[in-house]
Parts: sequence; C-alpha cells; structure tokens
Amino acid sequence: MTAIRKSLVAVGCTTALVTGVAACGAIENISAGKKLENAADKLGERRSLSMELDLDATPEQLIALSKSDSAAEPMTREEAEALAGMKVSVAVQAKKPLAEAKDKDLIATRVKLSGPDGDLVEYRIMGETAYMRVDMRAFGELSGEPIPSADELPADMPGGKVVRKLFDGGWVKLDTAEMDKAREEMGAGAGKKGDGASEVSPETSRKITKSLKKLFAREVTLKDKGRRDGADHVVATGPVRTLLTGVFNELRPFTDEIPGGEDLPTAKDFKDVPNEKIAVDFAIKNGALAEASADLAPLAEGLKKGDKLPLKLTFGEGGKITAPSDATELDIKELMEAAGAMMLGGVDGAGADDAVSGDDFILDDDVRGPEDINGIDGLKIDLDDLDKADARNR
Repeated sequence: MTAIRKSLVAVGCTTALVTGVAACGAIENISAGKKLENAADKLGERRSLSMELDLDATPEQLIALSKSDSAAEPMTREEAEALAGMKVSVAVQAKKPLAEAKDKDLIATRVKLSGPDGDLVEYRIMGETAYMRVDMRAFGELSGEPIPSADELPADMPGGKVVRKLFDGGWVKLDTAEMDKAREEMGAGAGKKGDGASEVSPETSRKITKSLKKLFAREVTLKDKGRRDGADHVVATGPVRTLLTGVFNELRPFTDEIPGGEDLPTAKDFKDVPNEKIAVDFAIKNGALAEASADLAPLAEGLKKGDKLPLKLTFGEGGKITAPSDATELDIKELMEAAGAMMLGGVDGAGADDAVSGDDFILDDDVRGPEDINGIDGLKIDLDDLDKADARNR
C-alpha cells in the first residue's frame, strides 16, 4: 500500500466513520456530538445526495509524499500533476428519504472520477441497466502506458463495435442481471455465507452500531468550534490507526453476515499507518452537514515543514440522474472475449495474420482446437494432466 493510498484510506475512513457513528447518537450526551448527529440526520431526510472527495495537493507535495514510501517507485511529474487535480464524486437518488431507503428504493446512482482535464470515468446505474464511459487516452497518460485509439484496434476483434466505442470515449450500457450471471458463471459468486446479500440485517446493524458507539465514545473527542464563513463547525479528533483497527475488530464477529466480510483488513494491514491524531472539521449549513475536511500532513513523510495536505469531502443535493441517450448496448460475452484477446496478445493492431500475437506467444491460424494446442510456439500442454486437474477442482 503506497503512502498516498494509506493516507487517503485512513482519513477517508475516519471521516466517514466519525460521521456515521455521530449520526447513530454515539455521543449524544455531548452538545457538539448532538449538533453533528442532527446535521447527519438532515442528510438522511433528503431523497437525493451528492458527495465529492477532493485531494487539494500540489504536484510537488505528492512527489514528496510518494518518496516517503521506500517500497514504491516515486511518482513522475506527469503522474503527480494528474493526481493533484483528482476528484471522486458519488450521487444517489431514491423514491423515499435516504435514511429509510433500501436497494429497491434507489432510482439511480452515479460514480465519477475526474482529473484536471475532465472526467476520466463515469458509471451510472438506473434500474437494471448500467452505463459507463471511459477516457482511455487520459488513463494511458496517467499510467504511463500508451493505450491505442479506437481506430488502431483490430477490425476483427471480438465485440469490436462496442469496444471501439468504449475506447473512443462513448457511452456503453449493459444489463446488470446479465453481468451478475456472468460473474456467477466465472465463480465470483461463490464464497461464505452472506456473500450474496446486498444488505446487512437490521439486527446485525444494531449490534454493529452498539459496538462502534463504545469505540468512538472512548477514542474520539468532539469540540464545538463556533461559527465562521457562514457555517457552524464541529471538530472530531482521534488516532487514525487505533480507530481503523478498532472498527474492523468490531466488524469481524459479523463477517458471515456482511457482504464481502471475509476480506476485512486486519491489524497487520494498518501497521504502517501512523497513529497520529487527525482532526476532521465538519461544517454545518442550514442544519445539514455540508463539508468534512482534514489535513493529511501528520500522516505523511517527506513534506516540507509547514506543508499541508488537505482532503475535503463535500455534501450536496444529488439532483436528477438521467440515462445517456446515445449509449451502445454491450454484450457481456463479447466483452469477455475481447478482454481475453487483449490479455493474451495485447492490442497492437497487427493481429491480422495471427489470432493472437506477442513477443513469445504466437497462436498460428492453423491451430483450430484442443487437439492442435501444442501447435502454439513454445507451449506444450499435456491434456491428460488438464483433465486430472479439472476433476480435482470439481
């Protein structure tokens, strides 16, 4: 985990968790806590909500921060400039107040990742249809790995029409039920009890809330900082590593009841996160939570003295989320075939003569089926061994 990721995870989780526990009345005996609780409740009364996470750092600060992680390569100037302007926004729209809404009550959801030059990726879900668009060129520049344009893709590529539109930055759409079915066929749906559930039961939620109340009442200090810039301010302060470790320790007894619970991080995953105290400043306007901000500098190494690394989470009205009118239907099977082709041979536009090409891997046109599999240069497979392995897996 890089220094930047550790910092973002630590402060992001702390902000969200302090807000959530305050909303549950964990600290309602304190006036500052009650004010924060009421402000969070106001958000729950809305039928639409937007949240935007913004890392307001300079490229120089990010480069210095990346150098503090000896296990990772320092950022290039280009990567730092792209990340410095990065924003993540989420919006939801429901038929009833969000505090009461369940999955079936959600009308639409939108998630968007934006860079300094515009949107990088946007994902919307409306009913059982998902919409997506990606700026492949910008992602290529960000990763340092050039990505071909739509015109450079092989003409006979599986799912070529839709994949080319995706590479060209256009909207594509797919059926979420078909996507879930494909995941199940690939084995992604198998796992522990509770993996298939999309919601935690009310009884489990009450138990988790009760446990977290005790943790936050013990570790988090709240202070009312009065009014400035047209907003009331409440500051929550707590030790980051202690809080993160404590939260997941409290969740662990419920792993079988939480979707994806078997992947909860352990104390070992947070051992490199500094246990510095971070102050999260909550701004309240018109009685509702409007913003949460924190300075990540105490968690970072390699910054100049006096440097700050501000992280800001802004809350607002989500508004109406609409479906793109020009989206192209995407076939899941075609997409999987195209992804498989790219993973095997890369996308270099030179695959007209070979089914799949690469430096050390060539699949000739005359290889038609399993009986000819050993016709692949440099690859010899014993089919009897494959059959035995398949039988063991079953």
